[in-house]
Amino acid sequence: MKNNIEQFIQNSFPTLPLDHPLKQEFLSEGELISIDEGEFLIDLNEEMTFVPIVTNGVLKVTREDDEGNELFLYYLEYGETCTISMMYQESAVRVTAEEKSLVYKVPLTIINDWMVRFPEWRDFVMHAYKIRFDGLLKAIDELAFKKMDERLINYLQKVRDIKDTNLLHISHSEIALNLNTSREVISRLLKQLEKIGKVKLGRNKVELLA
Repeated sequence: MKNNIEQFIQNSFPTLPLDHPLKQEFLSEGELISIDEGEFLIDLNEEMTFVPIVTNGVLKVTREDDEGNELFLYYLEYGETCTISMMYQESAVRVTAEEKSLVYKVPLTIINDWMVRFPEWRDFVMHAYKIRFDGLLKAIDELAFKKMDERLINYLQKVRDIKDTNLLHISHSEIALNLNTSREVISRLLKQLEKIGKVKLGRNKVELLA
């Protein structure tokens, strides 16, 4: 699994020489772990001691209200990190493996040190913040300006791109949870999409046709 990290470092900091201290410390300070589909990497209110960086697979980031209702925020894919984990002593989100994934855990103590010592790391973190901010703006735009059928199509296309397949093994309830609506609404919209030839429905399956 070390090769996985070495490749990630090379992709993320291609202009740095191999013997650069950031690259060397990145290899020595972090821990590469494997997590199975559905497993929590970070739970709500958990003390934050590390920053996760995805080196393989997909993680799902969600929030939860006082009544236990879950709200999908965004996915983390290759090379991305949960910047929220750098901002709080206790986690404000839940991070779950959407599929079997590899995650590099970098201690928060060394992260703060790198911010001072390495401008390349500061650039990496600021780029990560921009990606998350752009994603949240897009989510707000969808909530404010798009109808649920548009949000549903966008969501299915996003999952298709992540899974790299048109056949999505996902239930109506799971889709409803991620879009913060009811299962009945999602079932009705999916049936409408099936009628116009955009999807084909099966038991806990949705196949995108267009």
